[in-house]
Amino acid sequence: MKLAMAAVFVLLPSTAVSLEPLPPVPYPAENPPTEAKRILGKILFWDEQLSTDNSIACGSCHLPSANGADKRIGLEPGFDKTLTTADDNLGSLGVVSRNELGAATSHPIFKFTAQVTNRAAQSYFSGLWAEHNFWDGRAGPEFIDPKLNEIVITSGGALENQVLGPLMSSVEMAKVDQTAEEVIAKLKQAKPLALATNLPEDIRLALVSSPSYSELFFKAFANSQISLKHIAFAIATYERSLVADQTPWDMANATQQQLPYLENLGWEFFQQSGCADCHKPPLFTDNKFYNIGIQGRNTDAGRKQISLLEQDLGAMKVPSLRNTALKTTYMHSGQFTTLEQVIDAYADVPFDDVATKMPNGDKYNFQFTEYQRKALVAFLTNSLTDERVKNESYPFDRPKLRSEHHNHSVPDPIRNGKITVNLKGLVEITWDDFSEKEVGFDLEIVRNDGRHYWASQSPFEDIFTEAGQSYEYQIFTRNAQQVKSFAARLNIQVPSNLGRSIQLIILALMLVFIFVICWNRKRVK
Repeated sequence: MKLAMAAVFVLLPSTAVSLEPLPPVPYPAENPPTEAKRILGKILFWDEQLSTDNSIACGSCHLPSANGADKRIGLEPGFDKTLTTADDNLGSLGVVSRNELGAATSHPIFKFTAQVTNRAAQSYFSGLWAEHNFWDGRAGPEFIDPKLNEIVITSGGALENQVLGPLMSSVEMAKVDQTAEEVIAKLKQAKPLALATNLPEDIRLALVSSPSYSELFFKAFANSQISLKHIAFAIATYERSLVADQTPWDMANATQQQLPYLENLGWEFFQQSGCADCHKPPLFTDNKFYNIGIQGRNTDAGRKQISLLEQDLGAMKVPSLRNTALKTTYMHSGQFTTLEQVIDAYADVPFDDVATKMPNGDKYNFQFTEYQRKALVAFLTNSLTDERVKNESYPFDRPKLRSEHHNHSVPDPIRNGKITVNLKGLVEITWDDFSEKEVGFDLEIVRNDGRHYWASQSPFEDIFTEAGQSYEYQIFTRNAQQVKSFAARLNIQVPSNLGRSIQLIILALMLVFIFVICWNRKRVK
């Protein structure tokens, strides 16, 4: 039976591509696209300052040249929570474990190194048309404003939901118990993309006219107030602009021309074998959930964690195969590193007793000759790769991240550091901003009660102080590799509420006095 199936593949003639092109990307009615929103989303997506400790951006795990996935791979212990055993995963890197104050804490497995997520990052392309996002589909179509706790997108909001998951995750981008107030306060003080270099032209021009996040949010939403809702709206708008629809397959489809001989054979095998049943053209995914039987029962529960249905045990969302050859790992577990390994896995599913059936009711049991396998790889590698994605050209262009620079020298401490209580009653720290030679430099600011902050430009305001309290700050300069300088120390006493009131009265009297003098001089003239 297996040999007969293979023979049928060989005997069928090659035909031209003749399918519908990609449909328009759907936008939720509550979040229509604008250029201002797109460019804000692009800036936020690539800004490492969006993470608690300035170590990772959304784009760190979703590089275009890796098909919107992650080139940085780490070992995660899997179900048994023990490294270097059979159920380990190759996951995406996150942040160092940090407590609610931001202080680094020793993780039971990863110690003081970056944590590794239990699933490999998906391509952002897979989410553009999907009703549910993430491998398990936990980001659904209804989007709830975290601040108001009310529905602000009734359908089509899966991308908006997806944004906030990593942003607030203590594994991926945040410290434990990250709050919206902390994210917003940090962005208000941040210079957009202060840690990045090689800014794309659209970003550079946007920052010339709107050099602060408050100004960028005002342009995008007619309101300078930063919120998690608007962060999600902007990033989702940017992601919806990343349509990889210029592959050789798309070009052949548009002109009714055949692909090159070997790739066209691979396309035929792809359709006839059943691959296209789940990886349906033109999206090359049906955006549904299946357990394909590559892991045993005691592994990631997948979709069942969300649906609570037993039949969804181990089921994961079908990823799009567009640009799949650019990925460094495959499957949610990252357990395969080549397309050949993926094809071989479908030929011999190790746990077919737990695998769900294909849409046509068959088991996963694809048998290919060596030539068919070669043709399939040629099709997947060449015909489905958009050169703009591969080369990171517009709209898939991006800045160079701070983490991609290599500067291992120990940085000098801050220059001319000063501390005061400003007119808003907040502790304010100033220093000489970094020179152009100090690429990717930032500050780690540690308060004597253990609270940590990260800043990239002067001044820094501490919004979490109490009247009448004394504070000492240790201030470390960090280079692109997060090597720290020696600490500079600054101390301050925050006035009590009574003392603050007296200060304001004195300031008001001084202003009145100055006004009177100026007025009298004007009258004399």
